[in-house]
Amino acid sequence: MKKEPFIVDDHFMLRKGIASYLEEKTLWKVSGTFSSAKDCLKELSKSGENKEKLPEIIIIDIQLGKESGFDLAREVKNTYPQVKIIIYSMFDTLGFKLQAKDLGVKGFISKAAGDNELINCLNIVHSDGTYFEENDISIQKELDSIIPILKENEKRVFELILQGKTNSQIKDELFLSLHTVENYVSYILNITECKNRNQLIEKFK
Repeated sequence: MKKEPFIVDDHFMLRKGIASYLEEKTLWKVSGTFSSAKDCLKELSKSGENKEKLPEIIIIDIQLGKESGFDLAREVKNTYPQVKIIIYSMFDTLGFKLQAKDLGVKGFISKAAGDNELINCLNIVHSDGTYFEENDISIQKELDSIIPILKENEKRVFELILQGKTNSQIKDELFLSLHTVENYVSYILNITECKNRNQLIEKFK
């Protein structure tokens, strides 16, 4: 498969920096850089039915100005399921990683990581693998005991709490009533044996 990813990030210098580094130091040749989800989707739509014109991988930032990189990732996965997504963001807490996994993202890299880590992630995803920075073993064991018993909306609320979202923000994002969100939060705090959301966030750092 061709090593020609897209990069979607609203910071010009970062897009340029990643593209330049990859092209100077590796065999990866960036085939498109975009500042918004709209521009990326417009370019993807030009491929039409020709799958050969699609990039194998798209590197996406979570925060694209007022747009969400997760919304772009979801649309890409729904419309072009063969395209692999890597999230590359300064928002690297567990809540964001869990949401990325739920969306079918193949890799997640912190912008604080070294250049070699991004290259390693690209190579692993190119080889049909997945790349997520490992969680602490004790945290992973706790997650393994919690995630399977959470229903879909409960899991999304859990992820958004770990992202630092308030009940009101969760309500708006998931189109739920505030009362429903409060019930989900109470249930999550109960099964994780946490007194409040701050303790929950601290527990899953």
